[in-house]
Amino acid sequence: MNSILITDHVFPNLQPEETILGDIGKIVFAGAASDEELRKLVRDADAILNCYRPLSVDMINAMEKCKIIARYGIGVDTIPLAAAHARGIVVTNVPDYCIEEVADHALALMLALTRGILRGVDQTRTGQWDITALRPLHRQRGRTVGLIGFGRIAKAFGERVKSLGYNVVAHDPYVSEEVFAKAGVQSMRLETVFECADVVSLHAPLTATSRHLVNSARLATMKSDAIIINTSRGGLIDFEALAGALKTGVLGAAGLDVLEIEPPTSQSTPIADVPNLIVTPHLGFYSEQAMVELQTKAALQVKLVLQGAQPDYSVRM
Repeated sequence: MNSILITDHVFPNLQPEETILGDIGKIVFAGAASDEELRKLVRDADAILNCYRPLSVDMINAMEKCKIIARYGIGVDTIPLAAAHARGIVVTNVPDYCIEEVADHALALMLALTRGILRGVDQTRTGQWDITALRPLHRQRGRTVGLIGFGRIAKAFGERVKSLGYNVVAHDPYVSEEVFAKAGVQSMRLETVFECADVVSLHAPLTATSRHLVNSARLATMKSDAIIINTSRGGLIDFEALAGALKTGVLGAAGLDVLEIEPPTSQSTPIADVPNLIVTPHLGFYSEQAMVELQTKAALQVKLVLQGAQPDYSVRM
């Protein structure tokens, strides 16, 4: 019988995995295993399900039987792809889950900031009642949202903001002009998106070249009342630069569901004294329905590969 290792997870139970995989393998949960203990566990695993715990190259090289590493999620930055592919290990993700949830969450963050909800709540909780202190607020219709990345979630978010009357522009070097045209979205250079947009929403993967895509130099090119939304990867933003821009008025506001270091601390990511900043605890992906969908689709990839079939969501270099 196959050994199926789950390195970590965030689910209330593993019932979907048991239902799908119980007849072809034994599920082992690593729990709080140390890196050394995890290396021993991966050695005998025929398949691995991975959520947030990073897998090192050493761990990949220790895998003697593994046929597939299935990531619970869209990004695969927890998995060293080159090392996995060199050993003939299939890597999969679930690129089509939580699209509605993340698009809705990005919209909620945007509306909370553009309509002064954050500052208004802070004000009334301290006994104040002063609309003038919240000025200026702008009408949604006629303003511009810039999307960095134009995958499934970005497209869903773009449709939502277009219904509010926003003009939508985007940058994604991997998307053809035909795709942009079909969506009714104008393609622009990266620099131009940051310069012209009233709201910039990040939907890009985290890579060596995209890390700290939002930095001091780029923030300085934006409108002083512009807003940044990040529901993608925390490492896309240099938080120290962002905090400085918010404190000095270089940037209007920011809504973040992801941080480079999670959870934040007063040392790593001091968020408490940063004005016009909303930080939510990486919950954009979450709904009860999305969780079951994620578990089900990830487990199905494992079953397909262990039974000698092609997976639905193979990730290539």
